[in-house]
Amino acid sequence: MPIALRESRSRAFHGTKRRIYHLLEEMGTSGDQVWPFASQPFMRSPGPLTPEKTEEWHLGMHALLAEAVPEERIVWRILNDGVAGTHGFYLTTEGKATTLEYRIEGALTETDGRLWWRRFEDAYERSTDGLFDKIARVLKR
Repeated sequence: MPIALRESRSRAFHGTKRRIYHLLEEMGTSGDQVWPFASQPFMRSPGPLTPEKTEEWHLGMHALLAEAVPEERIVWRILNDGVAGTHGFYLTTEGKATTLEYRIEGALTETDGRLWWRRFEDAYERSTDGLFDKIARVLKR
């Protein structure tokens, strides 16, 4: 029986949805300014974000781009064994602040999925916090 997975972290930034979306779409490219771990690279296939074509690899995750809506969301379908789900970034604006939410949702199989999440969970927390910190620093420039 699958195990439900839903994790979410968010932070408000003083930057436009356009600027933050642009920083996110550059992750894994030569223009990447925000991935926090040089020793654990974020890689993605070259070219513009193209649903069902662009792939990414980082921290033991392999995913295929499911959806990219400029200034709103970038959603990836996770391709790891034992996981049926997505992870993505969602942007909303309230007043002068832009909130960036990083969400991972899906179902884990009893063995492969649970093992994958155990390996990935700590990296998810550290990388999300590091990414949010780095975005805040870049937006201050």
